[in-house]
Amino acid sequence: MASDNNLVRHLDAYETTGNIRTICSNKTEILTINYMTVVQIYVAANTKEILFAGVSVNSSYSSILLPSIGEGTLSKQIGNQIDCSLLNFINTLDGNYNEIRRNYPEDKFIHVYKFKLAQKTMSTIIQRSNSTIRMYTKGTLKIILKKCNTILNRNGDIIPFSHVDYDHLVQTVIEPMTCDGLDTICIAYRDFSSDDLPDWNNETSVVDQLTCICVCGIEDCIRSEIPDAIAKFRNAGIIVRMVTEDNVNTARSIALKCGIISSNDDYLILEGEEFNRRIRSTPHGKVEQNLFDKVWPNLRVLARASSQDKYVLVRGIMASKINPTREIVAITGCHNNDVLALKAADVGFSMGIQGIDAVKQALDIILLDDNFNSIFKAVIWGRSIYDPIAKIFQFKLIVNFVTLLCVFIGACIVKESPLRIMINLIPITCHIPILGTNDVNESVLPVDLDSKEQSRLEASLTQNKALVSSNNMSSNAGM
Repeated sequence: MASDNNLVRHLDAYETTGNIRTICSNKTEILTINYMTVVQIYVAANTKEILFAGVSVNSSYSSILLPSIGEGTLSKQIGNQIDCSLLNFINTLDGNYNEIRRNYPEDKFIHVYKFKLAQKTMSTIIQRSNSTIRMYTKGTLKIILKKCNTILNRNGDIIPFSHVDYDHLVQTVIEPMTCDGLDTICIAYRDFSSDDLPDWNNETSVVDQLTCICVCGIEDCIRSEIPDAIAKFRNAGIIVRMVTEDNVNTARSIALKCGIISSNDDYLILEGEEFNRRIRSTPHGKVEQNLFDKVWPNLRVLARASSQDKYVLVRGIMASKINPTREIVAITGCHNNDVLALKAADVGFSMGIQGIDAVKQALDIILLDDNFNSIFKAVIWGRSIYDPIAKIFQFKLIVNFVTLLCVFIGACIVKESPLRIMINLIPITCHIPILGTNDVNESVLPVDLDSKEQSRLEASLTQNKALVSSNNMSSNAGM
């Protein structure tokens, strides 16, 4: 399996992978490349200067871009990914964020409102070369845009921005971006008179009456191999479920691009809050398995999910008894907050490149190339065990049954010594190593893993029992 980029840390996981029925996967760094890129923008003309300054200054100076290593490769993003995606956009427009930062060093900042999760905004206040005091602000679109009372028009002039304009912009620009699965960021600014400066400690009043510069749509592109891998899993009877911290619209868009769902499906796409409401009879009560069993079979995407939600999902599927056999659940992860769910699953896959060491040490299999297709190869290896076992088992069972029957007849009726019959088992047993040899390829994957009519072993036994029995009866009778 190492040749297929699967480093097995726990040997029993090698066998368990053959029974996987569900894979719960993170979105970031597993289904997507974890490289944020500005792919759409709503911006006025003649605004390059203010846009470049707003992005370069109002971002963590520890966020930088390193040159690409080779031709066709992406530049390396160091620091906050949203910041890096905006900086990369500046570079695409032939801007130079390093030069702007040299003109405005951090120790010359008048004030900085650092990013806070609750507010989801960041603001930096500087004094420009013409002595104007300017504040650049960026953050979640709906929060920043509601604080804007003006906007730059097509010509870069400042015009009023009313509630009607806000609703129109949401319908024509923001909602299409969201439906495409993009994260939306608004960049704005505000100028202050040096003669009448506000109290910088009062952030609420300072970050208000803004002028909108632009709206950016940022995307974390899916890995090129993902749609093909998801299709292979589906053909093998394995369901891939996506768990993400993104909103429902972004999660749905990514799931569609990956092939986890299609536009005609009626599968469930739930946020963590709604998911928890459905599996509990009271808001803070325990998970009730009968309620959980009504949700998970059709659940394909869990959005706005916490690490606890992922753990509950994994444990609930494993505990379910709605199917004749227990669901074998695999999970992928690469961060500390994934460890709880990763340890709870039957098989845990960690990313070898993106994953942290603490997670790798706790899991069963490490994907050396961070490729989702490597999980599929692990499943092939796991299922390749069962064909040889089925062949050997059916061979030994039928041969022993026929031999014992002939021994009984020879001893009780024909009065013949059974020794000659037992000696006949020696050349038969020599065939077992040949039966136990099997090529590791996709032919070991069943078309429908959910068939309840008969197991693979039962089907194999039914198919060959009569032939093997007749051959052995003829052989032993001829003695």
